[in-house]
Amino acid sequence: MANKTLDQLGESFANFNPVEDDSLLGVVQNWGNELAQQMRINLRVNGTNASSALDGSISVLAVPTAAGFDIKVEMEKYWQYVENGRLPGKMPPIKSIYEWIQNKRTMQFKIKNAKNRIKATKSLAFVIARKIGAKGTPKQPFVQPALQKVTVATLIERMESYIVDSLEK
Repeated sequence: MANKTLDQLGESFANFNPVEDDSLLGVVQNWGNELAQQMRINLRVNGTNASSALDGSISVLAVPTAAGFDIKVEMEKYWQYVENGRLPGKMPPIKSIYEWIQNKRTMQFKIKNAKNRIKATKSLAFVIARKIGAKGTPKQPFVQPALQKVTVATLIERMESYIVDSLEK
């Protein structure tokens, strides 16, 4: 800051437009990438990454807006059932469980000797869905722990550092 007078610094600040600054967008996007990666790590640690569909669907995108940035997180719709568990009472969609069975080796092993593997897979999916409907599923958080590790406070600090460094140049 010794290089600039307070007047020059004020002028730099008045002319600074963070939404049009691609490097600041990069700071936000890099934080989003770290968040997505931590969610993927948490899924693996929890053992909830059987088909890799949820893991592969996670994306965090920083989008400039008139007011600053929006951070959009996208992933498979069933993420909330992994994060928060599922209360008993209603069966989940059998189609999702059918796909999960197709992608999970241990489940395929259970039906390997069936005469009609498609029918056996559908039957197993129904039994699993019925059990989930009756008993629910436990919480296996992966988003909340990621946000505790890759904090919004860290993002704010990085943005502040970038802005201060930009103004001092």
